[in-house]
Amino acid sequence: MTINAEDLMHWDLSSVAEDDLILDAVHLLYSQRLSGIPVVRDDWVLVGYLSEKDILRKATPTYLEVLAQSSFLDDSEGDLIKRLKQMGDLRVKDVMNPDPIFVRPSESLMTVVDLMIRKGLKRLPVVEGRKLIGVIDRGAFCEFMMEGNEFHEPPGI
Repeated sequence: MTINAEDLMHWDLSSVAEDDLILDAVHLLYSQRLSGIPVVRDDWVLVGYLSEKDILRKATPTYLEVLAQSSFLDDSEGDLIKRLKQMGDLRVKDVMNPDPIFVRPSESLMTVVDLMIRKGLKRLPVVEGRKLIGVIDRGAFCEFMMEGNEFHEPPGI
């Protein structure tokens, strides 16, 4: 039996738009317990991906900012919290990854696993043509193992 991305994906199309506020995107991530979310246009074309990692990276000062401001090291936690609060007014397009990694519905199970492990991805958009049709998360593999008959059939059948 051949398993591909379409067999593992969730048809959940939770997403944000490029012009949405980061605060709204964070609310969606938090309320749905997601680690990242696809960024789409009105026609569902995938244009980016916003992850918790992208948000933290944007809030963390660059090396040059740290050097230019020696006081940052004295109150690094307070400054980070301040930067996180200020980010709420940014737009998704200012923080997202504009070159998202994705798979096609026909991609093999090994391709999906390889990408997720090699790239350290928790969630992977599934795109047909250029449009988002679903998402695969790491939990999908556990669900597949629990629900899939392939793991419960006696050997040789």
